[in-house]
Amino acid sequence: MPTDNANILTSAELRNIRAYVQYKFADLPQDKHADIVADAVRKIVYRRLPAFTDEVRSDLTTRLIRTALLERSGPVSVDDIVEVCLPLSMDDSALFEPFHAWVEQQLQAMIQPEILRDALANLSSEGGNRDKPMWQTMADYLTPYAQPLEPVREGSAVILPFVMNAGAAAILAVSEAAEAGVSASDPRRGMQRPLLYGAMSIVIAASMLLYGWYSQRPDSNKNAASDISSVAESAPTPVAAAKNELPASLQYREIDLERLAEYLNSKNSLLAEKKYMEPIIAAADEFGIDPLLLFAITGQEQAFVPRDHDRAMEIVNNPFNVFHSWKEYNTTIKQSARIAARTIVSASKNRPEEIDPFTWINIKYAEDEKWAKGVRSIWSSMSKRIAD
Repeated sequence: MPTDNANILTSAELRNIRAYVQYKFADLPQDKHADIVADAVRKIVYRRLPAFTDEVRSDLTTRLIRTALLERSGPVSVDDIVEVCLPLSMDDSALFEPFHAWVEQQLQAMIQPEILRDALANLSSEGGNRDKPMWQTMADYLTPYAQPLEPVREGSAVILPFVMNAGAAAILAVSEAAEAGVSASDPRRGMQRPLLYGAMSIVIAASMLLYGWYSQRPDSNKNAASDISSVAESAPTPVAAAKNELPASLQYREIDLERLAEYLNSKNSLLAEKKYMEPIIAAADEFGIDPLLLFAITGQEQAFVPRDHDRAMEIVNNPFNVFHSWKEYNTTIKQSARIAARTIVSASKNRPEEIDPFTWINIKYAEDEKWAKGVRSIWSSMSKRIAD
């Protein structure tokens, strides 16, 4: 069980990034080099944080860069992340749940929520009176209660084209950005471009009708029932406020579960089983996302988890590949579905109207630029066969 205070960005890696930029983009001016390096550093730190909202992650990234890299010229470590996260209000599930998932990822073990809350309370009560780093203190507290995960055999993992280490991912990203002539300070950068939206108001109209049975005769009852059905069908349906900024086509909708199961069975998918299907539907409902979007992501990431895959029982715990892959983060399907749904909600924010929603989500969900095309295609196919 990993408990050491691993570095997520070392001084040596920072030097390597600078050297790479100097070599790769020698024809660009020095101020552009600085922009590219700064953007790469932010990407590495940002992606290694718990899956908080963009605003929280951006703030924590700035603080980590300032304290670790600028003030003390040292690496950014797991301990630094715990330190900046500790003051957050962990009573808020939107903060606690991503942090919980992140801790489990670091330990590669299952931790009960109440145990983690106790560990956080223990850290807070100690204040500065501890003889070990924060992460080590927390890990020592959690380890006796941890439920180890079954290790994955070397070489047995599914290889995904967009799964790469943080440094390689950042270098690839900054290389593409620089070659396109877009720097971290350029307003065209989608992830850093502030968009101002006016306030939206949704008028919720609903009507309630009162009925009474006015006769005991069977025929009269039948006619009354027919009248009620007719009026109910013509009554306006209340419009619920959206839980996210996804377009209407990707908002939550009721799905015919029998058709969905038939479709998944046609793919020989383990997700057709009720115990795996229901947590995905529940996560979609909770976050207001079309369930078929979540299933389409599992199709793109893991081909819907074929039953005959020799690691299917492990892959099904994280068919969305949250936190890079099912190999790195093997939890429960309930938790991975909620993390995936929360990530989609976060990634869909501030989308310019002219940009396709799948492409916009792709920026933050996956490294592979073809991800959006694949998910869109699968979602469209599922919609036609299941929902239409």
